[in-house]
Amino acid sequence: MKIAIQGIAGAFHEEAARLRFGDRPMEIVPCLTFRELAAAVATGLADKGIMAIENTISGTMQPNLELIREHQLWISGEVIMRIRQHLGGVPGSSLQSIRTVHSHYMALNQCRPFFEAYPDVELIESEDTALSIRDVARAGSKERAAIGSALAIAQNGLIVLGEGIEASKQNYTRFLLLDRQPQQVAACNKATLSLVLPPHPEAFTQAMSLLQERHIQVSKIESVVIPDRPWHYRYYLDLRFEAEEQLHELQAALHTLAESVDLLGKYTAYTL
Repeated sequence: MKIAIQGIAGAFHEEAARLRFGDRPMEIVPCLTFRELAAAVATGLADKGIMAIENTISGTMQPNLELIREHQLWISGEVIMRIRQHLGGVPGSSLQSIRTVHSHYMALNQCRPFFEAYPDVELIESEDTALSIRDVARAGSKERAAIGSALAIAQNGLIVLGEGIEASKQNYTRFLLLDRQPQQVAACNKATLSLVLPPHPEAFTQAMSLLQERHIQVSKIESVVIPDRPWHYRYYLDLRFEAEEQLHELQAALHTLAESVDLLGKYTAYTL
């Protein structure tokens, strides 16, 4: 099974894939960007994809929702993972020897308070956490370190200089499992919809009433501006329900009100 991830081997996306599939054999297909990830699944370069969609600190990655819709991918599952940021350096290095720390800007921001005790250390942004760890390993300098996953540190032969250095211990990322075609999932109780409503004030309220009438819970709403249509929005909704019939009835009702209704996936809600 080929699984596309954002980043290279050892990235948090790979950890999420292994959390989702356990010990099942898999081949990781690295993609430097989320657009590459979506294209890899859409074109068959990968069988499935794992894509981050929201983080409890930095919020929702709205462009990723757009990529899923644009590439007509299907959300067939989700996984929520606690993000633990570790500081890795080459063997023989220490917190006293390092002068630069490299990582993705989001990882650096999550760890800045840790480095207040080390004012001489410069934090340098890079494209990816796992890529930063690989570059530090290849450079072999005791003055360089990188922030990333324990998996990436171990895979690249680095040592842990600081374990769990993120400021917030409630740092979780939600990842979506993506397929090219709709998948049948047993006991599905969650769905993601894309919805465009007519530009009149009552439309949103009417849509929410349709959900309430069918006892469907809205667990999340995102609004995205539609290009070339000022003050017109596309809504992405995460819905929770007890029976699929509720979802089917809702889709039929929304079609009478909305300009467009697209089901992006049905899946089982992940429980920590």
